[in-house]
Amino acid sequence: MQRFKIGVDAKNLQVAMNPGSDNKSTNTITYGNLEIKVPSAVVEVSIKEKTNDKEVRAKAKKILEGYVSEMKNALEDKTIRPKLEPAFKKEIEYAINGHLNGWLEYVQNPQSDIEQINTHLKRNQQEIYDPIIAKITKLKQSSSST
Repeated sequence: MQRFKIGVDAKNLQVAMNPGSDNKSTNTITYGNLEIKVPSAVVEVSIKEKTNDKEVRAKAKKILEGYVSEMKNALEDKTIRPKLEPAFKKEIEYAINGHLNGWLEYVQNPQSDIEQINTHLKRNQQEIYDPIIAKITKLKQSSSST
């Protein structure tokens, strides 16, 4: 009998691989005092979903880090910084400290909700991040043409 562990809600879940009847593979899942028999296909789907979740988290992390980098660079850039209005500087700092850093932590948490990550990215890209990046890009273009 082959055993391996899968993390579920910060606890361990034991899965025993057993050949089932009719040559269909079944798995015995033990969680606390509970023992459940499930077909292998169910475990395979769960593993695939877990892989997709990791890909979504990695992509979201990369996007968020890109925004943080772009915004921090604008605050530190000697040609752009003098052109930033104080209110816009605060808007950038709030976007970095209030939104992006918190969401970066959330995205990296294996317990985080993928739907919430996707919803957040889509909404905040449109409402917060993209408008700030557009203003920064405009400032960069105006400073390079002068």
